[in-house]
Amino acid sequence: MRKVFIRSLGICGILLVVAGLFVGWRVFGVYRTAYGGYQHLRYLLESGETVEGAPAQDVLSDSYLLSLFGDNPELVDRLKAVIDLGMATDADLKLGQVSAMVVSYHKDASGQITDPAIYAVGGFPDPKSKRLGFHSTGYFSQELDRSLWLSGNAVMNLLGRDIIVFCEQEKAEEHMSMLFDLLQGTITPLCQRIVKTPLHYAIVFPNPKELAPPNLRNTLQTVIIKGEMEGDNGKTETLFVAPNYRSATQFRVIFKDFVTLSRIFFHDHFGGYIKDMPWGKMNDVWWAVAYVDLIDRSEIVHDQLLVVARSEYDRIHNNALLKTVERAGRDIAMQKSYHLLGDLPWEFTYRDKDSPSGGYWSHAHRWGSEWPFGEEGIPTPGSQLASQQREEEKAKAALQHEQSVSPTTSDAAPAPAI
Repeated sequence: MRKVFIRSLGICGILLVVAGLFVGWRVFGVYRTAYGGYQHLRYLLESGETVEGAPAQDVLSDSYLLSLFGDNPELVDRLKAVIDLGMATDADLKLGQVSAMVVSYHKDASGQITDPAIYAVGGFPDPKSKRLGFHSTGYFSQELDRSLWLSGNAVMNLLGRDIIVFCEQEKAEEHMSMLFDLLQGTITPLCQRIVKTPLHYAIVFPNPKELAPPNLRNTLQTVIIKGEMEGDNGKTETLFVAPNYRSATQFRVIFKDFVTLSRIFFHDHFGGYIKDMPWGKMNDVWWAVAYVDLIDRSEIVHDQLLVVARSEYDRIHNNALLKTVERAGRDIAMQKSYHLLGDLPWEFTYRDKDSPSGGYWSHAHRWGSEWPFGEEGIPTPGSQLASQQREEEKAKAALQHEQSVSPTTSDAAPAPAI
């Protein structure tokens, strides 16, 4: 009996050691990747370097578009048309480098693709181009080491100095106006278009190796983010393409651990949970709560050379994502103001508060989960229905309260006899 007990205890000890080694290996892998990625990003930002993209002639070629959107031949044909139009306007665009490519389009009532456009970010033959960057005191300075931002460099510098728009000729002014608004931190025009017609988009990083952590540099070949956003819901699918099955398996393990780490970061560091207070529930960091819920909704799938992350979300998650885009745009605007006019951040904000278009703290830039989609921003079918239900519940509660305090006919005093 004693031998059996000692043998069982030894087996349990061995299992605990193996489990501890496995967990330690996973934790070390995440730490090595995160620390290496941070140091690599820090070096790129402090040195002011721009990552080397893929040749524009290859990224904007018919074969590359077909490899990205082969399941949608109509979209490929429409994109070919706008690219040919842009290349015919300026043949030197073929000599550029593309670090990131954003594809957007809409669909009409019959399901036909309308307003296809490509935003190519990188370096093109234009000596007058200026780099874009985040301001040293902007929101995103909180996301990385403070000393890193003292030089005024930013993540946008990594992708390149130019943004070239390929679109239909009659839509050029509209796209340039919307791009200008986004770079100024104004997302209302984009949201109005999304409410009117759902936005379909794809973000492609053709050569993500230089942005990846050192130990994942040879693991990723391409990163593609595809999604659809409406006023009340949306969905996103991110595809990581690896060179072989082993690399894809390795990346899936590390990426899954990163997702878990991100959830802990938003939940614990930013307080992304609804707090029980003496006066009731308090959701003071609503955007962190939305990101935690968005991570919980995510699904990670490994399919041969692909690692796919899928997620579906609602209006509140849309607001959190769009608010992040708005903050990034405001940082870019502050950086440009600082470099072009020499304004300090508080001078920029103070001067902009009385602008007819509305400053950052004006009514056009509200805070909370009901902006930009919702009761405080652009109404959507879901927000209107929720508002109507709340009004009905208030009216019902008021009626019940009135009936409870008013005297009934049986308790009323009898009428005097005549």
